[in-house]
Amino acid sequence: MMNYFDLHCDTIYECLKTNQQLDHNDLSIDLYRGQSCSNWVQTFAFWISDDLRGEAAYQDFLRQYDFFQSQLEQNTQLRLYDGKAFSNYCNAMLSVEGGAVLAGKIERIQELSKRGIRMLTLCWNGENEIAGGALSQGRFTKFGKQVVKELEQQGIIVDVSHLNEPSFWELCDFAEKPFIATHSNAKAICNHPRNLTDDQIIEIRNRKGLIGLNFYLDFLAERTPVIMQNLFQHIDYFLNLGCQDVLAIGSDFDGATVPEWLCGIETVANLYENMVEYYGRDIANKIYFENAQNFFSH
Repeated sequence: MMNYFDLHCDTIYECLKTNQQLDHNDLSIDLYRGQSCSNWVQTFAFWISDDLRGEAAYQDFLRQYDFFQSQLEQNTQLRLYDGKAFSNYCNAMLSVEGGAVLAGKIERIQELSKRGIRMLTLCWNGENEIAGGALSQGRFTKFGKQVVKELEQQGIIVDVSHLNEPSFWELCDFAEKPFIATHSNAKAICNHPRNLTDDQIIEIRNRKGLIGLNFYLDFLAERTPVIMQNLFQHIDYFLNLGCQDVLAIGSDFDGATVPEWLCGIETVANLYENMVEYYGRDIANKIYFENAQNFFSH
């Protein structure tokens, strides 16, 4: 069995939406099917819709967080990831997707930290109090710059997936610690606003961050059907840009439409074996587990 470290999924939100549990469900990820992995670290993102602002955004975070806590209490094979990945467990890392969760209050960052949040995706697709998302014209605000400084002080990793390009480069002017793109692909391979330009990729590489490969059809290829080779084209491109120590997985399971051959946690083993055959075991292991584990264990 392979080791697997996923930087992003939306399973908690979907469990609540469909009234299902984390141990067994018909979504892309559940604990039972995750037993196909040896050491498994799964980042569960709490998604904040662009429709929610102010206190409503924070309350929706609490709703998702409370549900996760209930799953943690009910399932002995679920544990919080603390930099160590234990076999036969789902080692869960928590993130929030959408800086609107702060409701414009800097003190909320400390509340997130106390609840074990390890990453914050600054925006979703729209503009919020922090910066501009990929489908907006927004820019970094004064509050947004304060947020990044406080996140760095609290040890919460900044996630730049969903930032528009101007906001990304504004971030680079003042960010002092490595940041990551949890679920984004290469724009040169698939020209989508959510994917990363060469310069962005190189910037993240130079800052010793991470880039998580996203399995979303629309981020993999501009034409259908999407086949495994389309994903490998992104990997080839990242590797040619020197990202062998940066590249990871950010599946976007349960938050995106994915290929039939990569429809859930039970299918990642087949992808891994194909990656071993195509790239060799060392590179496959780096992408699947080691790069992310090295980043978060230090």
